[in-house]
Amino acid sequence: MLTVDGDYTANELRRIGFGAFEAETTPKRVAVLFDLSGAAGLASKSMADVAATGAIFGAYRDRLIGIAIVAAPTVFNLFDDKSVFAGEAGVRVHACASHAQARAWLLKTR
Repeated sequence: MLTVDGDYTANELRRIGFGAFEAETTPKRVAVLFDLSGAAGLASKSMADVAATGAIFGAYRDRLIGIAIVAAPTVFNLFDDKSVFAGEAGVRVHACASHAQARAWLLKTR
């Protein structure tokens, strides 16, 4: 699970994400619960920023089962299957309002 509190940059997320994917303890195939519920200013991110965030996961798409994003309903459109985030990530994505919804979706995706 990746959790973002406050604002974030793609570079910060890249550093954290790459660290997690490169760790020896990380399984070869993983489902990702990406918690952006505390991310400040998410609705004002440019499409380029959203795409850059998806590209971070896209670098590891062969290892990803799916990405569930916990966020405010007002930004669900940034993370649906037709979004630039999904296009760059290259895997199924789903926006959820809670961790419980995200876990349920990820379990169905396996």
